[in-house]
Amino acid sequence: MVLASAALSARSQTGRRDVQPKITLYTHTACPFAQRVWIALEASRIPFEKVDVNLYGSGGFDKARLKEVEEAGGLSPKGYIPVMRIDDEVIRESSVLVERIADLSEELSGAISLTPENAEAAQALVQLCNTLPKCERSRELDVLLHKANEAIAASGGEGFLAGMTFSTADACLLPFLQRVEDSIPGDATHLRAYMERAHKQTAFAKTVVANTWWWW
Repeated sequence: MVLASAALSARSQTGRRDVQPKITLYTHTACPFAQRVWIALEASRIPFEKVDVNLYGSGGFDKARLKEVEEAGGLSPKGYIPVMRIDDEVIRESSVLVERIADLSEELSGAISLTPENAEAAQALVQLCNTLPKCERSRELDVLLHKANEAIAASGGEGFLAGMTFSTADACLLPFLQRVEDSIPGDATHLRAYMERAHKQTAFAKTVVANTWWWW
């Protein structure tokens, strides 16, 4: 699903750009960090092309070819995912990419905003998630799960992680919450109900695959 870009972006009467940029996401379906970006793009309804990277050998689109994309975009080649190209701009790091998509969701005609209603709560949750140790259980994970439960309770138990609308916070946390869903504490009732609702959200549900990386 690729749309042509233009040197000058046309503006609609709403002030949003009518001409969509060409967006390519370089990803691997089992990676939670790449899944963050995929969720954000699906939720914002911004058209994009998804390229799966062969991370474990040569052939097809592999790490060597990804490094070429990075070099062409002015980045030092690392060859890890996710990487996103927006026209001639190449960027990486999952939470940075999700924020970039949120910016585009405010600019592009037809896109759905991912800007959180409670920016402070979103930032705090994403930061907690980004600094979790790479293990299945930890005190830090328990803190995150209870903070997420409190955030949903603040919206009356029927909303999302940073307000009543799906936002960057949900895109960033859901891949990790999915991986510990069976271990959510029994007293985190709002979080358990949130995960049930999340699995019914198309933007998240279509990114869930049978074989996933644990945490990194």
